[in-house]
Amino acid sequence: MVNFIVGYLIIINLLAYIFIWLLSETDYIKLKDGIIDTIIIILTILGGFVGLLVASKLLNYKSDEKIFKKTIPFIIFVEVIIIIYAWYSISKW
Repeated sequence: MVNFIVGYLIIINLLAYIFIWLLSETDYIKLKDGIIDTIIIILTILGGFVGLLVASKLLNYKSDEKIFKKTIPFIIFVEVIIIIYAWYSISKW
């Protein structure tokens, strides 16, 4: 089970990094900003926030915008709270 979770997180973070790279360095993806922000939020919820944050800092992709300053940190905070609660509930048994 742990191998599956680690593999999933590695793959989703690589996909998030590649998505930001495609947006910043190439012209392959031509979408509206609202759709791109929605995809970024979905990738963050799925666990790809490390890849998104690293790519946005390394590639200087919109790292000053609201989505990277407020929305993604809030989602990370909520996910950490959920993980801590689940860990506490499981270890209590």
